[in-house]
Amino acid sequence: MVEPGGYSRRQPINSYFFAIVPTAEAGRAIDRIADGFRRAHDLRGSIIGPGRYHISLCGIGGPGPAPDEVLSKLQAIGDQVRCQPFDVGFDHAVSFSQGVRKRPLVLASSEGLPALGWLQAGLRRAMAACELQAKSQFNPHLTMLYDEEIVLETGIRPLRWTVLDFVLIQSVHGENRHRHLARWPLGGG
Repeated sequence: MVEPGGYSRRQPINSYFFAIVPTAEAGRAIDRIADGFRRAHDLRGSIIGPGRYHISLCGIGGPGPAPDEVLSKLQAIGDQVRCQPFDVGFDHAVSFSQGVRKRPLVLASSEGLPALGWLQAGLRRAMAACELQAKSQFNPHLTMLYDEEIVLETGIRPLRWTVLDFVLIQSVHGENRHRHLARWPLGGG
């Protein structure tokens, strides 16, 4: 059965989202931070790992793979959004308390990350212009692992990197992997 928007029912949820991925060096640092929190708080959740670390900007999702028309729109959106490279930085970790069992332990920033917010808003506006509805709420964070335990806000040695591009990621819920579909450099004309 095909739902409105072209998605098929009875298939795993596929998410397609624009994101920032950390540099290789930042990914290794995130691994060390996550491992430190696992040890210090006796957490049992698996560390997500460098292949899946990301900062979600905005996206869509539904049962089954997205139709080609939707993928073409997402590609066009990535092609048109431009900004200059910028730095992101995180200075604390905290558990989001949503959900009963699997609470995300995330890196967050007290800086507000305005350049990241500008990129997210540009992508969201471009999606709306293409009649793709992305949620408007944006809470920049990077998930390190999921666990039943709650970790209260804890300062970390600041972690920073320069963002040189953004990506379009496909994630099939339950598969624990991400597929990078496209990448766009920042600073383009």
